[in-house]
Amino acid sequence: MTEKNLARFYQIAQEIWNQLPPKARFRPLEDGKVLARHADLMASWTEELVQGFYDTLFGHPATRKIFREGERPAREKTLRDWYLRTIRGPFNGQYFAWQALVGLVHVRRGVTNAMMAAMWNWVTEKVSEKARAHLPPEEARALEDAWRRLAFTATALIAEEYLQGYLEALALSDRQDPEAFAQKAQMAAAALLAQISP
Repeated sequence: MTEKNLARFYQIAQEIWNQLPPKARFRPLEDGKVLARHADLMASWTEELVQGFYDTLFGHPATRKIFREGERPAREKTLRDWYLRTIRGPFNGQYFAWQALVGLVHVRRGVTNAMMAAMWNWVTEKVSEKARAHLPPEEARALEDAWRRLAFTATALIAEEYLQGYLEALALSDRQDPEAFAQKAQMAAAALLAQISP
């Protein structure tokens, strides 16, 4: 992915980032230092995490059907590359644009936000378990907290771009202006809520 190709996602990531209260999002400097401090240890967990991640997905019918026959090795490589890039940083505009791009990729592949959030939770639990098993309590807690903030921030970026990309794709497929289409969706949601409100 080139800088030019990512330009749209830089802007999207910045817009989403600005919606996240600073006290509730990933802190690139502080949290990035914590991850960097433990990057070698976390790298040693890579194969176990990748294997468990895809065993979990392939072991559940709803997530198994997302994959094409024989593509697991390629998807494992994608996850391995993402994880190793993530634990080593840097947490810059390119990184967060990449996370936003994942939302659009998920629309194309049929990966739902529910699936994505559940698997972020799975990875977060595994990182927490490993941190508690290998680090003194204070350092384990620091790593767990940094990773959790990263997980929720990436989830927000992916989910928001998923929604925006989905709405834009629907609008364009119907030859409508994406902004006007999003407003129509809000009005339709208001009408649905009015039908179920007491």
